[in-house]
Amino acid sequence: MINIRGFRLNKLLAIVVVGLSMVAGLLVVVAPQGAGAAEPVALTVTGDGVEKTVQFTLAELQALPQKTYTYSGYNHWPSLQIFKDMKGPTLKTILDAAGLKDNATMIRCKLSDDVYSEFTKAQLLDEPRYYFPDGEDEDNLGKWPPTRSERGKVPVETMLALNESNGKIIYGQCALNEPTCCKNQMLGGLCEGGTIEVFTAPPAQWEAPSADPAPGHVATGTKVTLQHRDGTPYHAIVYYTLDGSGPAYGSDIFNISYPTFQPELNKPIPINGSMVIKTKTIGMGKLDSEVVTYQYNTGLPAQSGAVEENTAGKPADADKAGANKLDNAAEDKAAAAPAGDFADIDGHWARDDIKALVAGGVIDGTGAAFNPEEKTTRAQFAQWLVRALRIEVKPGVALSFSDVPAGAWYHDDVAAAVKAGLLMGVDDNTFAPDESITREQIAVIITRALKMKITEDLSHSITDQGIDKFTDKEDISPWARQDIALAVSCGIISGMGDGTFAPQATATRAEAAVMVLRLYKQVQ
Repeated sequence: MINIRGFRLNKLLAIVVVGLSMVAGLLVVVAPQGAGAAEPVALTVTGDGVEKTVQFTLAELQALPQKTYTYSGYNHWPSLQIFKDMKGPTLKTILDAAGLKDNATMIRCKLSDDVYSEFTKAQLLDEPRYYFPDGEDEDNLGKWPPTRSERGKVPVETMLALNESNGKIIYGQCALNEPTCCKNQMLGGLCEGGTIEVFTAPPAQWEAPSADPAPGHVATGTKVTLQHRDGTPYHAIVYYTLDGSGPAYGSDIFNISYPTFQPELNKPIPINGSMVIKTKTIGMGKLDSEVVTYQYNTGLPAQSGAVEENTAGKPADADKAGANKLDNAAEDKAAAAPAGDFADIDGHWARDDIKALVAGGVIDGTGAAFNPEEKTTRAQFAQWLVRALRIEVKPGVALSFSDVPAGAWYHDDVAAAVKAGLLMGVDDNTFAPDESITREQIAVIITRALKMKITEDLSHSITDQGIDKFTDKEDISPWARQDIALAVSCGIISGMGDGTFAPQATATRAEAAVMVLRLYKQVQ
């Protein structure tokens, strides 16, 4: 017999229990988080530059000591940016909470593997930075160069501004004209799960800017462009001076506007008379580049279009005293010469330089052609060098070299080059006139010529970056490194298109011709 009352009672109790459980579940879902509930991580600090990894909630960041600063800066339009009354903990406060190490060197603010900004520790924590309030009127917002002053400048610290862009890393200016608001540098959104990584690895160094055209003798009014060697990232700023002082924060900026914005503000530097340009790259995330010096002198007149007598076919031994005078009009003669003088140089990358030297009587074609890709022999290079440098050639001078007979076409030029100390024999009795000459050997010879013709101290022109940029720098012979560095720094020698120097490669006639013309422009 079934107990109906008991069944009904048990069923009723079961329904009540299930109902209470559902209500309890609903209460758990809709109840607001209490003090014990886990708040999401807003920011993580990690890396080998701190003692420990620390994760902050937004409430914990707000509980840190807070500062309030106003910041000024420029973007790459350029236009003046003012960040007023930014509030939050300083970056130093945040990093100290994780145990910032004394040997920390780099700081990376990161939203993802693809979105981050990098700084050296010194840039954010050690360099003195300021807010410059003077000139915050409407007229100055888009004016360049700035007409503001340092009057009333206020020291500021780098902070994580909690009231800007969900946590924005923000810092002051070292100088009035410093662009600090470049793309992705003052990174926002760090309080939405961002990371600050601190490292101890040595920072990389920016490459020094290059100059176009190369330094040396140029026509009056020539305009020089400065360029960071890898193109110009938003945050790699090319600073320069024209008064002999070292470039630094506050110096003139060449690339103030990114090319897609207002490229007309990146004005080339006109050369009039003797001018020394000192320049270096400064930018967030790397050490400043070395300062490089580019010296220009005018004297080569700008092309006027006047047609002069074509001397491109003049024999090499015709009036040597005059044929070896590559005067300032040589390039005009080359420009006016018929393009078909040497059919094998039409369209060649060295065509204009070859024609300039041929027009000045410095070099000759081999028969009806120049053969620009043929090897340069030691005898040929001796002749070109003597003519370009206007070294006196005396006929019939005795030589100890058994392979340079008195009647050889190159005898007198080799004798002049040897007497001047530019060339030597491969041993006491051998000159090897028909042997090819390497790019490394040409660089050393050209440097000897520079030192012979230019009395000023050229040591300031030598920078390690002259050869460090070459991927095959280890192939350069130790005895040639300083000479090659000088030749590269002076703009006489450049690398191959693939980033190598190819020091042991045979120099082609075209390559040798270009280097001889650049040497000539330097020593005039």
